[in-house]
Amino acid sequence: MPAWKHPSLGPVEPIPPKMRPAKVWKHFYDEAEHWERLCRQDVGPMRAEAEAIGGILRVDQDALPGMEGQRLRQGRDLLVRHHDAAYGPAYQTEMASSETVWTPGTDAQRRHKALTPRSVFVVVQLDQPNWVVTAFRPHPPTRGVEWDEVDLWRHGAWYFRRETGMKPESLVRATAENLQRVSSVAPRSVRDVWWLASAVGYGRLLVEHTEIRAALPAAESTLSAVDENLLAELRRSLDWDGCLRRLASALKDARSEDAEEVLAASEELLAVAGVVDVVAQADAFCAEAEALIAWVPAEWVHLFHHAAARCEALGTSEHLVHRLWAAVEGAAVGAAMREIAPVVQPATRLVDALIPIEPRWRRWRERAGAKALGVSAAVAEWVRTGLDGVRIGQPAPTMGGAGATTETWEVRGRPAPNAPHFRVFVVDEEHPNGCEVTEHFTVSDGYLWRMDAGDQGALVVLIAGRSPIPGVGLESVLANVAEREDVFVGTREVNPPT
Repeated sequence: MPAWKHPSLGPVEPIPPKMRPAKVWKHFYDEAEHWERLCRQDVGPMRAEAEAIGGILRVDQDALPGMEGQRLRQGRDLLVRHHDAAYGPAYQTEMASSETVWTPGTDAQRRHKALTPRSVFVVVQLDQPNWVVTAFRPHPPTRGVEWDEVDLWRHGAWYFRRETGMKPESLVRATAENLQRVSSVAPRSVRDVWWLASAVGYGRLLVEHTEIRAALPAAESTLSAVDENLLAELRRSLDWDGCLRRLASALKDARSEDAEEVLAASEELLAVAGVVDVVAQADAFCAEAEALIAWVPAEWVHLFHHAAARCEALGTSEHLVHRLWAAVEGAAVGAAMREIAPVVQPATRLVDALIPIEPRWRRWRERAGAKALGVSAAVAEWVRTGLDGVRIGQPAPTMGGAGATTETWEVRGRPAPNAPHFRVFVVDEEHPNGCEVTEHFTVSDGYLWRMDAGDQGALVVLIAGRSPIPGVGLESVLANVAEREDVFVGTREVNPPT
């Protein structure tokens, strides 16, 4: 797909090919996002075709299902085609609209965010080149409620204001406007009750502000007159399980955007819950969410800052919304303690051969050292940065808080920006000749290897160059690049904690 040119940012590439399958499955196939309203194609048959290959219904799983061999290639090719034919053109057309609202500057992660006129929320990473990280249509966290385009625009605008206007006065102003809007019309549908409950929920959180104290009583009065059947219908529609599934899935991603989205949805869900008297469900949800949030990756530092800003903007009450964000803010400590520093002995010069090397790694490390001479400094630095990012830790728990035991560990890593051509292999006791994991060394995946406590460690071998790196297997690859001056080979040993 061609890049789209922003008037001031310049060219913006679409979602990278390696990320397209996961984004298509997670967002384009999500029935609640209603992408069929933005593109000419019927999304239903596309989704059904992908579900047949993946062996699971999209409604039952938010993350792209695991596949192997021919089924993996067939599934990924199909999802990439669906991106290029329908999803990509839809979000690019929306981005190009003169009515699309962009953040005036970047956040701490050098990201611009935008809301299109038909409620597509887009995140663009400033890089060389710039590229779309994600594109989705925010919607209230409910099930069984049909939201029309007016509703989706209304929710998208509210979502954009909450996510980009982090100063307390911005949230107060938006909440006061919402309270005034819902006070004048008696709710006639579960959708109307949602908007009323959301406005009142945030009003109660911000009641110490003068603007809110002036607007809240009228909305509370309207709420007190709502038919009990409508309130009961809204209570049944609140999607507690869906939010937890999405959170568990998002925490396994290499990037934080989907986690940011589901945490925002969880915030609003809890704000509404306090208004419609489902305290028990909300408390149980918070407990489940806290168990998952404890596994926020340490490198998502910006998310901890975001949580602190939300706590500040929403005051100091004991509301469950504060409990949610306090859990995110507090997860920074747990993440730091959970990070295990693996043993690192990178062979970057021939002299490194003098360092004692485990016999099982010797031949690979000596060959890596030999390839460290006379190579491009930029390629070498990229390899070192990539290897520095490799880490080992316990797997995140599945929904419900049940995690793996301390006997199981995951090796994870992702490429640094501006990646050259590269291949990645893992060598261990069972795979002394190396096992290729290149397809997982991506910004959207990152899972490289699994180890048990009794394993003897593993060696990650990262090979990079300015042009494609041919060969089948680690031995063949190293033989093919032996005389190339543009290739750098780095290694990193990782061991399960003792």
